[in-house]
Amino acid sequence: MRRHFFKNFEMEFEATRLMWYGPSGGADYGEVAAVTEKIKDGNYESWYREWRTFAADLANRAEAFQAKESQGNAFLRASRYYQAAEFFLPPGDRRKEEVYHQSVSLFYRGLTCKQLPFSQHKLAYRDVTLRTLFFRTTHSSLGVLYICGGFDALMEELYFTNVVSALANGYDVVLYEGPGQSNVIRYYQLPFEADWQHVAKVVVDFYQHHYQLKGPKIGIGISLGGLLLSRAASLDEQLFDKIVLYNYFPSMIDSIKKSLPAFLHGYLKKGFPLFLEGICSTYIRNNKFLNWQIEQAKWVFGGTGLNDLLRICQRFSEEIAYQQLTTDCLIFLAKRDNYYDYRLGQRFFANIPAENKHLILFDKETFSSELHCQNGASYDSNDQLYEWLLKK
Repeated sequence: MRRHFFKNFEMEFEATRLMWYGPSGGADYGEVAAVTEKIKDGNYESWYREWRTFAADLANRAEAFQAKESQGNAFLRASRYYQAAEFFLPPGDRRKEEVYHQSVSLFYRGLTCKQLPFSQHKLAYRDVTLRTLFFRTTHSSLGVLYICGGFDALMEELYFTNVVSALANGYDVVLYEGPGQSNVIRYYQLPFEADWQHVAKVVVDFYQHHYQLKGPKIGIGISLGGLLLSRAASLDEQLFDKIVLYNYFPSMIDSIKKSLPAFLHGYLKKGFPLFLEGICSTYIRNNKFLNWQIEQAKWVFGGTGLNDLLRICQRFSEEIAYQQLTTDCLIFLAKRDNYYDYRLGQRFFANIPAENKHLILFDKETFSSELHCQNGASYDSNDQLYEWLLKK
C-alpha cells in the first residue's frame, strides 16, 4: 500500500493507526495531515513534540466550547493525539506517564460531555487492580464482547476500534486491561502473564454475575491479545462461547524473528552466548525501531536483558492451542503484516482442533488494508466480524 504521511514505515503505520479511529470520532484527517506535515520524518522526538503540542492546543481550545457535543468530540480526538505522542517514548522517560495520563483523562471527559453512558469497575487481581469499562447497547443484546488489546494498545483506544460498531450492531461490550497493559504496567509494573485465562476469568465472572448478562460470551483479542486469548480459551474451554483473534499473533519467539537477521534466529530459543548477546544488543541499539520494540518488550514482559527477555518469551507459545483450542474461532490475518509472516497464521488455522473456525486474509485487492490489525480499515474488519457472529 502506498505511503501517505511518511517514508519511515513505523511513523506511517502509527499515523494510519490514528485514521483507524476516525470513523468513531477519535481523529480527523485534516488534523492528522496538518500535524504530520510538521514532523521530521524518522525523528521520534519531533513526533512526540508535535502530537503533544497539537493535543494540548486542541484540548485547551475545547475548554471554551459552550456546545458540549463539540467539546466532547474535541476531547476524544485530543485523547488519541496524546496517545500518539506517548508511543515512541522509551519506558523510562518521565514524559510518558504525563501524556498517558492526559490521554486517559480527556477520554473520560469526552464521554461525559457527550453524555455517552458507561460504567467503570476496578477488579482485584493478585496484588493489583484491573480497570474495566462497560458499555450497554441500546438494542436487544445479541451477546457480550470481552475485548483486550496487546503489546502496546491502551484500553481506552479500543473504544474507537471496536466499541462504537459493537453497540450499533447490538452487542454489549466490556473492555479490560491485564498485566503488561495500560495502568497495570505503568503504575504496578506487573508484566504480561502467559496464563491469561486467570485474567479473563476474573473479568468475565464479575460481569456475568454483577449484570446478569445474557447471550454468548465472545472474547476478542487484538494483536498480541489474540495470542493471549487463544491460550486462555485453550486452557479454559468454558471461558468463552466464541473467540476472535483480531489479528492472530504468533508465539513471541516467532514474532521477534521478523526484526532480526536470519543468522541470529538459531539463538532465539537457546539464548545468545555472552559475547554475542553484547554484539546483538549493540546492533539493536543502532536500529531505532528495533530498539524501541525490544525496550518495549523488556518493559511489558519484565525482561532485564536480551537473553532474559527470550527466556520469558518462551512461555508465550501458541503450541497449547494445537492440542486444546476447541472454541469457535474467527482469525484475521493481514497479507503484509509487519510483525510476522502471515503464513504462520495460516499454519495456526490449519492445526487448531476447533470444528467451527474461519479465517479471513485481508489484502488490498479485496479489502482496504493489508497491514497488521487491518490498520486504518475499521469498517472492513468490523463488517467481517459481525457477519461471522451472526452466522448460525
